Amino acid sequence: MTARARANGEGSIYAYRNGYAAYAWVTTPAGLRQRKYVYGQTREVVHAKWLDLHRQAARGPVASRVPTLDAYLTYWLTQIVRPNLAPATASSYEMFARLYISPCLGDRRLDKLSVRDVQTWLGRLRDRCQCCAQGKDLARTQPRCCATGANCNQVASPRTVRDAWATLRIVLGNAVREELLARNVAGLVRVPKVAQAEALERRGSPAVPREPGGTTTRSTPATY
Repeated sequence: MTARARANGEGSIYAYRNGYAAYAWVTTPAGLRQRKYVYGQTREVVHAKWLDLHRQAARGPVASRVPTLDAYLTYWLTQIVRPNLAPATASSYEMFARLYISPCLGDRRLDKLSVRDVQTWLGRLRDRCQCCAQGKDLARTQPRCCATGANCNQVASPRTVRDAWATLRIVLGNAVREELLARNVAGLVRVPKVAQAEALERRGSPAVPREPGGTTTRSTPATY
């Protein structure tokens, strides 16, 4: 039986643990030349990743190590937001990051975050009781709803969902500008405007209790 001819670049792929790996030399945003590795279960998967890595390197700087969203949020809030925005706006961004973004997406690496991840996260914000998700009742001296097994169904309002999404979009936009990401996956997701979402909700299921503060006036998002 004739052996399959290797595709261009497959000679750079080697066995690694239970799969395969490959690397390419890239220039980091700091101007350093470093190796960046890609991994996968099959040679074909790694070859596709290797080709994509070379395309990224040809376009410009590539981060050799990509932080998790939690780590990047910490950097963004301390180094970008607080020194440049009003305290009230910074506090608003910190609240959305702490209560809505980090609990669901914080452990994802920036470059592994997908459009589907963002869509799933937004769906959970719309459907999940935030009193339960944030442990509000558990922190009370005398629990009265979620901690006692009674779901009070305090879901996030359409405005809160949209503001949380807007915060994530701004964060990832900053990562794109810093050349940590090639694209902003949050910007590819379409979120209904508040008036549209509220109109759809009124025509749909019966009204449910809203999370306290879920309809407060939002700060105008800055472009940081």
